Amino acid sequence: MTQSRLDEVLERVKALTPAEQWRLRDVLDVMLEAPRAPAMTEDEFEQEMAREGVMTVPPPITDLSPYARRQPVAIEGEPLSETILRERR
Repeated sequence: MTQSRLDEVLERVKALTPAEQWRLRDVLDVMLEAPRAPAMTEDEFEQEMAREGVMTVPPPITDLSPYARRQPVAIEGEPLSETILRERR
C-alpha cells in the first residue's frame, strides 16, 4: 500500500465513530492474530504429557487370559442407571 493510500485510510478511520473504530480494531486484531496450531488429538496430548514426564502411559494389555474366567459381581437392587434416571425426575 502506498503512503498516500495509507494516509487516506487513516483519515477515513478518524472519521468513524468511536464504536466503529472499536469494531474495526476487533476485526484487525482477528486478522493479525498469529495462526494457531491445530488442536492435538487425545493420543497426541497423551504422548506430549508422557514426553514431558507429567504422566505415564501404561503398555497396552496383550494377554487377556487373566480375564477369561472373570465373573461379574452380583448386585442387589435396581441398576445404577435406573437410580440416576429416577432421581433426575
